[in-house]
Amino acid sequence: MNLSGKVALITGAAQGLGKAFSESLVSRGAKVCLTDIKVHEGQITTEALKKNFGNDAAFFMKCDVTSEKEFANVFQAIKSRYGRLDILVNNAGIVDEKNWRKLIEINLLSVMQGTQLGIETMSKEHGGNGGVIINISSAAGLTPVFNTPAYCASKFGVVGYTRSLADNLIHLRNGLRFCCLCPAFTDTDIIKFSENSTVSTKEIGDKIIKSVGINKVSTVADGFMELVTDENNNGAVMTVTARDGIQYKYLPKSKL
Repeated sequence: MNLSGKVALITGAAQGLGKAFSESLVSRGAKVCLTDIKVHEGQITTEALKKNFGNDAAFFMKCDVTSEKEFANVFQAIKSRYGRLDILVNNAGIVDEKNWRKLIEINLLSVMQGTQLGIETMSKEHGGNGGVIINISSAAGLTPVFNTPAYCASKFGVVGYTRSLADNLIHLRNGLRFCCLCPAFTDTDIIKFSENSTVSTKEIGDKIIKSVGINKVSTVADGFMELVTDENNNGAVMTVTARDGIQYKYLPKSKL
């Protein structure tokens, strides 16, 4: 995919991986709508992009992805501003085992909601130009982690949901691709354990992180860009680990 002139929407884009994804896309000629509930950080990130790549390169909208109305309004704003949407990245997520209902709502249900809105906007059947939807899961969506069962459940769900959509020939005929990115621990705020965690939980978490290693944000962004730009990637599930780098857990049928 040639990114020049393409338009992307990224949730959870104020900082961390969402910010890195935004920077990668804009630097290759795409225009990006960044959304987040963190307004201050989101505006700072967006202003930096506009300063470096022009005022039309990016804009920010506050969005709580658990609100169907707010989420839908973002898609409408993008169509009004740019007239199209080519890349959707459902990136927003949390780690909070104590509030597992909220975790499921953000990590899984909002991904499904965003994806459905993306299909309605991007599908050629509905007047769109086609495009790619990247759903951000986790290495915890592929293997059990005993101390984060709710998080694992949400991320396993994202993988299964994304792969199932990719197998639907109707979406393929309408120009849509679906991929899943599953990074292991990455150097972002999400790996910082809550202040409310018990000492034992924090110690266990620290041991797991030490054994697995921590990804550089730039490495995960490189994998992300491969999923976006390689038009053969439909149904791909990519892992990124500090030890093994970028690998495909599940290859798209075109690469088998």
